[in-house]
Amino acid sequence: MSTRRKPPSGLGPRTADRHELYQTAVQRPTVMIGFIEELFEMVRGREPMVLREDFCGTAFLSATWVRSLPGRRAVGVDNDQDVLAWAERMNRQSLGGEAEQLRLVCDDVMAVDAPADVGVSLNFSHWVYHERKQLLAYLKHAHACIEPGGLFVCDAFGGPASMQPCLDERPFGGFKYQWEQVSYDPITGNIRCAIHFKFRNGGVMKNAFEYDWRMWTLPEIAELLTEAGFGEIGVYFESEDGFIADIEEVEYEAWVAYVVALRD
Repeated sequence: MSTRRKPPSGLGPRTADRHELYQTAVQRPTVMIGFIEELFEMVRGREPMVLREDFCGTAFLSATWVRSLPGRRAVGVDNDQDVLAWAERMNRQSLGGEAEQLRLVCDDVMAVDAPADVGVSLNFSHWVYHERKQLLAYLKHAHACIEPGGLFVCDAFGGPASMQPCLDERPFGGFKYQWEQVSYDPITGNIRCAIHFKFRNGGVMKNAFEYDWRMWTLPEIAELLTEAGFGEIGVYFESEDGFIADIEEVEYEAWVAYVVALRD
């Protein structure tokens, strides 16, 4: 089964949809769901049924979650009304009779108490919190929203290559995805990044997405999760072969990791 949508046809900076391009180039919802299912089976010995996706954007993961198993439900939370309108039109409505299984909420994630078996904050969205007390408050809220025995998943990236300006490019059919690390401040940990899309006709969708983040390290995230009340914590690194826990197999220059925290 393909883990990505097919790239849109007839692409150009004036005709392409930046959200569709993002879903094609960045997201792999079926892979992430398989990862969550495997983890949850180890923890509770059954299938997780309810997903809470914080900072959900287009809610692509949430919609795929609903499709993945009969009876599954998801709540997607984001404070951007425009992107949620896109999510409603392109992802929720496409569920047909299962659309009622996906609830989209436009609000601050800290103001939404929807409970779930699994909570996620992906695509480094929680890095919008630049101060320790802010991230801790969010993780405490995430802990309170997850049912006992459930789990929380968030991601991070790092390595020497992540601490300097660079431009990484990958082809996807009729376009190229460009990830730019614009700047990094080693004193504050603040990092500015951007996504661009370059098309076959030579056009470029510059700064389709821009980010102003605090780069949190894995030890910092683990400490904050523990302080927030979570139990056992594991770290899995992204690789071409899936998710690995063996640190000796990790590419130190640049890596993406998923931190999994259990709710006792």
